[in-house]
Amino acid sequence: MGGIELLQEFSEQLNYEEIRKDISSYKGIVFCGMGGSGIIGTFCSRWLEHRGYDKPTFVVKEYGLPRFVDKDYLVICISYSGNTEETLANFEEVLNRGIKPICITSDGKLKERAEEEGCEVYELPKGYQPRYAFGFMLSKALSLLGAYPEEIEDARDNLKENLENIKETAKKLADRFYNYIPVIYSTPLTAHIAERWKGQLNENGKIPAYFAVLPEAHHNEVMSWTNPSLRNKFVYTILYDEKDFHRVKLRVEITVKILKDFGIVPILLKGEGNSYLSRSLYLIHLVDWISIYIAELYGYDPISVDTIERIKEELKKYA
Repeated sequence: MGGIELLQEFSEQLNYEEIRKDISSYKGIVFCGMGGSGIIGTFCSRWLEHRGYDKPTFVVKEYGLPRFVDKDYLVICISYSGNTEETLANFEEVLNRGIKPICITSDGKLKERAEEEGCEVYELPKGYQPRYAFGFMLSKALSLLGAYPEEIEDARDNLKENLENIKETAKKLADRFYNYIPVIYSTPLTAHIAERWKGQLNENGKIPAYFAVLPEAHHNEVMSWTNPSLRNKFVYTILYDEKDFHRVKLRVEITVKILKDFGIVPILLKGEGNSYLSRSLYLIHLVDWISIYIAELYGYDPISVDTIERIKEELKKYA
């Protein structure tokens, strides 16, 4: 199945399940995962904070856990393939600390080890690349963490209703991005989205891209705009949410104004939808389509991840 066919069915991946976990008794939540699986933890961390979860959340995208993580923390290991080296290493470390993590996976060594150790395992449909199974993984995680059925249903319906508009906007933005390097500026409420934008443009579109978050970017990033020989190689996109802190929204306005003073017309985007979840997924699905159209413009296969696979093969030589 090609990239376009996979995206057409994306909204159908969003389904509520009766698997809610009582998270109130934990000191916090730790998400372990990499790449297309790791972004689920980043998304859930921001979603939990926005809806009022009052404990710390941590997203681990490396080997090793923070030293303070103990049995009073809920640890969720997410690996679509079940064979992600870093996540497997963290799974074993979690066990060594006397913690039984929850695992979300389709198969592989993670599923095998989790079942051996008596851990909770939530299985995903097989046969996808991780970034194309985003909806399956997110639905599991959100259902576990206390999402309401109507929240997920609303997000799914919102994507269905706006699909043609999303695709039309994506084509226009792909044309804007073509032959430029995308820079994505986000607000705190859209930082998880900007990270997904970078990943999708890299993996599907086969182009470099990076992101920075306001207000931090106002303390360093903005000085790069003074270099005309370099700034003209980029196309600037700003993501924000209607519920952002008022001073952050003011910073968005100032960012647009100053970029225009430098002769740059940025792309300003916010999600459409009735809820934070719906608006977030709107923007995430938008970049799904942008990245596919970018790949078409450059003549690349959006599914291919040959360089990632090469790195995995090189690592096996030192196992």
